[in-house]
Amino acid sequence: MKNPWIRPLQLCIGAAVLGMAGLATAQPAPGPDGMPPPPPAAEKAKPHHHHKKHAEPKGQGKRGYDRRDPAQHEAAAVQEQSRRGGVQSGDHFQRNALARCDVFKNEGDRRSCVERVKDGQVSGSVEGGGVLREYTEQVPVRQ
Repeated sequence: MKNPWIRPLQLCIGAAVLGMAGLATAQPAPGPDGMPPPPPAAEKAKPHHHHKKHAEPKGQGKRGYDRRDPAQHEAAAVQEQSRRGGVQSGDHFQRNALARCDVFKNEGDRRSCVERVKDGQVSGSVEGGGVLREYTEQVPVRQ
């Protein structure tokens, strides 16, 4: 029966021998007079230059809208857009929703879409993951 530690021991000894052989051949060649060359001169330590300050005094740093919470940021953006005349009224959104119904080619499908937009029961919230519109239409059975 073989010992289970013999093979790992052989591998470790082989690795150590190869490492020693590599170190022995990595020695610098002696100079022409038989003396080893002098060690390289140490480089002068260069000073470390900071490109920016790591800690700024209190009260400095980010300014303006960076410190506001998102609700204030959105309110300021809407106010700026209203000054430019770009704020859209609620009827614009209604017209946009009705325009999306134009993709239906069948008149019945288009009518159902318009009714869904106008009279659909709304449930849920954006905060809760989404708004669901429910519309129930009874279709007569063909016989």
